[in-house]
Amino acid sequence: MSMITSSHPMSRVSAGRIALLVTLGTESIFFITLLAAYAALRDESSWNVTHTFARLIIPMVNSGVLLASALLAWWSNQVIRRGRESFLRSGLLLTLLLGLLFVAGQVYEFSHAGLRIEDPSFGGVFFTLMGFHAVHVLAGVVFMALNLMRANLGDFTAVQHEAVELGAWFWYYVTAVWAVLFIALYLV
Repeated sequence: MSMITSSHPMSRVSAGRIALLVTLGTESIFFITLLAAYAALRDESSWNVTHTFARLIIPMVNSGVLLASALLAWWSNQVIRRGRESFLRSGLLLTLLLGLLFVAGQVYEFSHAGLRIEDPSFGGVFFTLMGFHAVHVLAGVVFMALNLMRANLGDFTAVQHEAVELGAWFWYYVTAVWAVLFIALYLV
């Protein structure tokens, strides 16, 4: 456990960093596969949902919420490097609250998307992509909540904060995946 949660010099790669990178690599393959299926089915199906500005408002607001949360995750990582534990707690709390707001926005979007999960395979792939991403954001929220609990216990210092850094990396990942999904699902 100490190997995963302690900070190491950049010349030495920890088991926590390796585990996260392997996890994100396998998750990326899954997302790429679903995006390929979505693209193939979209070309073969008629999709009666138009890309109007009004239809893009919720996904655009959601994008802004997720981007703001990623900036807060970055900021949290920066402030703990300077040993500012109280700012870390604030940043983690705001990050996870914005993550929950993003998921609430996705749930709202699900109910107004113009597709149903029981639609032919195209609708199923659309909801699988969106739902799988929402689950990843919720996993990030749990990661942030655990880091917040640990921060409240005083577990992180300017020297020992790898879990905060890994949480931020995961948050950057879900934000980057959302950017790709936003383009693929709403703009193309």
